[in-house]
Amino acid sequence: MNFLVIRFSSLGDIVQTTAFLDTLKKQYPDSKILYATKEEFGELLQGQPYIDKLLLLKKNESLIDFAKRIGRVECIFDLHCTLRSIILSLLVKTKCTKRVKKHGMFRRALVYHSKLLEKVFKRDTIDNIEDQIKLIDERFNGEKIKPVIYLKNIKRKENVVGMAPGARWKTKMWPKEYYKTLANMLTDNGFEVHLFGSKDEIEIASFIKNSNNMIHSFVGKLSLKETAQKMAECSCFVSNDSGLMHLAVALNLPLVAIFGPTVRGFGFFPRGKSLVLESNVNCRPCSLHGTNRCRRNDLICLYSIEPKTVFKSLMGILNG
Repeated sequence: MNFLVIRFSSLGDIVQTTAFLDTLKKQYPDSKILYATKEEFGELLQGQPYIDKLLLLKKNESLIDFAKRIGRVECIFDLHCTLRSIILSLLVKTKCTKRVKKHGMFRRALVYHSKLLEKVFKRDTIDNIEDQIKLIDERFNGEKIKPVIYLKNIKRKENVVGMAPGARWKTKMWPKEYYKTLANMLTDNGFEVHLFGSKDEIEIASFIKNSNNMIHSFVGKLSLKETAQKMAECSCFVSNDSGLMHLAVALNLPLVAIFGPTVRGFGFFPRGKSLVLESNVNCRPCSLHGTNRCRRNDLICLYSIEPKTVFKSLMGILNG
């Protein structure tokens, strides 16, 4: 039996699908699992035991040509459910297709703060991972299943704390001044701090590092696979609601995640050894994925979470 799993983007969502892939492989160990995604995410998933064949969509490749490369499969799991993934699933020859629920109206109800619509479109799962797991078997209880990226020969360093200070949207980013204060608090207590992120976040990382020799920036310097390898050495991790947050969970890192405009009901909350810090302000949530401008112009949801609160949470994790 061969399965095709589709998820084109983004990093965090792709990492979340590893919980589904790992479960599917364990349920059907003799099956062949094909995973279709964008070329840019291939390196991270290469060699994972729950994927038998990676199918990478090239930048200018048509879906028709991509479908021809895939060939015939027995069942398709569309974990993206966008126009592109739906078209691909229609082009590939198969006996059955299963699509994940998006809960679009429920999420809109949360953003619009409509209690009535929340009740009408009430969500019946705890998060996106459970939605995906139930495609395998509706009766399956997957509450304790988490994303997983398998790496070899990783040695944790007890005195290293990882940080991902960036995010795709500005309203999801805890203030860089707060990250700098937190990093200095950690180094004052004998910890090294490793910074991770994309090239777009080099300026933020430079601001946080300043002249502190105990802070090391890998921002914009590593590939996805190299980032995972380096992150896995950390004793714990601090992150905004971002792709690297989900990667930290998949690497089984104790995590302190800082949430601003997004909330648990959207289905993206991290599983595993995770503690989410968030403010109980009445304007949350204000958007599904974040924006580049706060409606209130004060970003109170993030500024109200002080560095000493995050430091205390980290110390609690590190001490036991």
